[in-house]
Amino acid sequence: MSFAIFPVTYLPPVSHFALILNYREIQWDIQEHYQKQFLYNRCNIYGSNGLQKLIIPIRKNTAARAEARQDRTALKDIEICYDSPWQKNHWRSLEAAYRRSPYFELYEAGLVDLYMGDYRPAKLVDWNIKLFGTVCLLMGIKLNTSFTSAYLKSYTEITDHRRLASPSAGTGVSLKKYHQVFEEKYGFLENLSIIDLLFCEGPDSKEYLKAQESGAN
Repeated sequence: MSFAIFPVTYLPPVSHFALILNYREIQWDIQEHYQKQFLYNRCNIYGSNGLQKLIIPIRKNTAARAEARQDRTALKDIEICYDSPWQKNHWRSLEAAYRRSPYFELYEAGLVDLYMGDYRPAKLVDWNIKLFGTVCLLMGIKLNTSFTSAYLKSYTEITDHRRLASPSAGTGVSLKKYHQVFEEKYGFLENLSIIDLLFCEGPDSKEYLKAQESGAN
């Protein structure tokens, strides 16, 4: 398949990555209207107590503006709030969840500086795209990407996957089990953030993604 449009989400679910690999080029929709509770600023990992959410705080002025305008603020204009040390907190959560995973130490150096260093982008999309690119690099995935220049409610000649920003949206991708750190306690948790697959499957992550049965059309 050639081309599709995707939402810019935070460390996307495994199924999103499996779907993305069906296309030669993807376009990030940075003009999409921001909606609260969507995956733009949150992801799910497997913590010691089961499912754990990591949420990036949004500056109240941009979130309030989006709400006042009935969610018509473009995603590219949403700003991150740094009043709390959320980057360090997220890294500590990742470390606590995956330090015992087979490949945490292999990929730690490629990620820790983004969370514990001086990288503090103002815009949410910049953070998300940086993390996405870093994960792709670690997994050996090369993609041609571009960005939308204007908001369109619907597309007729491009496969549109923007609905995947909703946490309840299905992808049509059938995911096979892989071993997870706390699986013996709570069982297999499907479709967590790509970071779960990376730390658990390591160099085999790319092949795992390519082997999944895709619902792309």
